[in-house]
Amino acid sequence: MIRSQLMSSILAFGTLTSASAMAEVVAAGDPVRVILRTAPDVRIHEDRDGGFWLVPDPARSRLTTADLIAARLLRDRLFEVRATDLRPLFRTTPANVDLARANRLDRYFVIEFPNAASADAAITDVGDLAAIGGPVEAIELDAAGGVAAPPDDPWFGFQYGMSNAGQNVAGQDGIVGADVNVLPAWDWTVGSEDVVVAVLDSGVDPHVEFTDRLLPGWNVPDANDQFDDECGSHGTHVSGILGARGDNDEGIAGVAWRPRIMPVVVTNGCTGLESWVAEGIVWAVDQGADIINMSLQYSTGTEAFADAVAYADAAGVIQIAAAGNTGQADDVQAPARFPETIAVAATDNRDLHASFSSSGPEIDLAAPGWRIYSCVGSTSYGYKSGTSMAAPFVTGAVALMKTVTPDLDPVTARVTLMFNTEDVESLGFDHLTGTGRLDIEAAVLALDPQPPLPGDLDRDGVVDGEDFGIMLTGWGPCPSDCEEACVGDLNGDCRIDGLDLGLLFVDWTG
Repeated sequence: MIRSQLMSSILAFGTLTSASAMAEVVAAGDPVRVILRTAPDVRIHEDRDGGFWLVPDPARSRLTTADLIAARLLRDRLFEVRATDLRPLFRTTPANVDLARANRLDRYFVIEFPNAASADAAITDVGDLAAIGGPVEAIELDAAGGVAAPPDDPWFGFQYGMSNAGQNVAGQDGIVGADVNVLPAWDWTVGSEDVVVAVLDSGVDPHVEFTDRLLPGWNVPDANDQFDDECGSHGTHVSGILGARGDNDEGIAGVAWRPRIMPVVVTNGCTGLESWVAEGIVWAVDQGADIINMSLQYSTGTEAFADAVAYADAAGVIQIAAAGNTGQADDVQAPARFPETIAVAATDNRDLHASFSSSGPEIDLAAPGWRIYSCVGSTSYGYKSGTSMAAPFVTGAVALMKTVTPDLDPVTARVTLMFNTEDVESLGFDHLTGTGRLDIEAAVLALDPQPPLPGDLDRDGVVDGEDFGIMLTGWGPCPSDCEEACVGDLNGDCRIDGLDLGLLFVDWTG
């Protein structure tokens, strides 16, 4: 019976990438990792020879001869294939211990092997390990993958995804309105610093568009707090799409102008292991993230990865993921294919499904992902393409939605987004674009937000000193005889003066 149960677990990993293939994305000479999930209440001990013993916790159950035999066989088999450094996958204990236990996070361990051949031998020999039953539930390769009224910003015109006036991009004329329809949504909100977005990526550089809103971050592979972008500004570009400050006479505008950004590095350069993403998810949840953006793609989708995503979902964190850039049908990548994430495909400036975008039944909706202009380095800007660029449009939309509805939960976020899209491609739901292309105004209004107070000049949900500062900046007669918008002219008399200041203080919330 025990053997048959373990063999069922093995069959689930029958299509895993081999350790030899995975080793191609780690540095030569680096150890290759395998993930092991123990049965409940199993303790691990290392003997003086470097062997690992997995035995039931004697405080929970009485040790039997069968337990000891199984532990000895497992210890010897791991020793034979040169297993080293068996440790918990999650190096920091999750903050919500009960939630972590419910999602099995306390039972995942990483075993390192000196080379791919040893790791492959361990996985191949799981059938032998299954015979001992008790201590082991599953073993799988730690699979590899990696990175997926306009404001006054001078290069906003390059951002067709925000506002498509039919501008030509890379020789292709756009279609008017083939954008995420965010401008009308900004009349309701431009986001809030109360919303925290974790960007699980290659790092985030301190770009001028959001450096003042960067929170302390974490580098999972290096186990330190350094989060400089390690992959050609991939994570920085993503962060700009979702959160570059708008209407600041600087560069571009993101979807949401005010959320705080929490950088979490989960790759080594442009590639990384699924266990690193799993650790990054748990870290971000425990540090208070409201939303997680994962512009990443992994072909395997290990159980440890899936359980970490489930942990975040159970904690109420909204997760958005890139569909993947394989360009293949029925090939949505992890984590986008996990049921708890919002899976985002990519479109171009003509509302057509981008040729590189993975498709499949897991797709929820689409957003622009072809030739997207955003932040690069600390002061520059540039174009990138991929579902990695599509996902942060949706993440930014969720940040706006979270501002007007602070108790927004993952299910409500998904349903609201999916049922308020602009249908493109085939009529109704399809495997290319889900229910359609993102429509941010429709999604925000579907939550029935309260109209913004007239004195909330920066649309952050409160009337405070920042609004007072905006009013003072424009003090006096409005320009061009009021033919242009005059922010701060609350009574519409073509000038900003004491009457407007009085109205602002009527709305004052501090």
